[in-house]
Amino acid sequence: MKLLHAAAFAVLLATASMSAQAGKMAKSKEPLTLEPDKAAIVFMRPGKFVGAAVAVPVYDVTGDETRFIGILDAGSKVAYQVPAGEHVFMTTIFGGEAGVRFYKANVEAGKTYYFRAHIIEGIWGLEPVRQEAFESKDFASWDKGTQLTINSPKSLEWGQANLESASQRHKDLEPKAIADDSTLRVEDGR
Repeated sequence: MKLLHAAAFAVLLATASMSAQAGKMAKSKEPLTLEPDKAAIVFMRPGKFVGAAVAVPVYDVTGDETRFIGILDAGSKVAYQVPAGEHVFMTTIFGGEAGVRFYKANVEAGKTYYFRAHIIEGIWGLEPVRQEAFESKDFASWDKGTQLTINSPKSLEWGQANLESASQRHKDLEPKAIADDSTLRVEDGR
């Protein structure tokens, strides 16, 4: 019976994430470069096995407009450049409210900031990487274990096809405040 439940859950996960998998990102041929008047926010998803079938779409929801940033697959990272100041991001996993999470970043131009995707409270989410983590073996492993990716025609097509749904979730669910454990601080950049 447990095997049957596990198999049914695996099929559910594969089915729920199929559309995100259709939007596979492309490996970047260029290293991350930072425009002098911008900050880079790197969304990284270390690892190859845990939840590999589920992709994590990331959106910029600063202000009223919802903008597709990219899709985090296992072992990937996406760099996104923004002006200095406060920015709000959203991830959407599966349908409904439970899979939508919001994050904030307060950034300074000329610095690079990181969010790490992993399973938080049973659902994929982002965690800010704090300044003190940069010298750790964990961060070195996460960074080495991820490939910089950029949007491909398929991921852009997927992003466009799912933008209306993401925009509606942004409008319906945006929180009034975002907790510190979901916020990058200016001093978290390097």
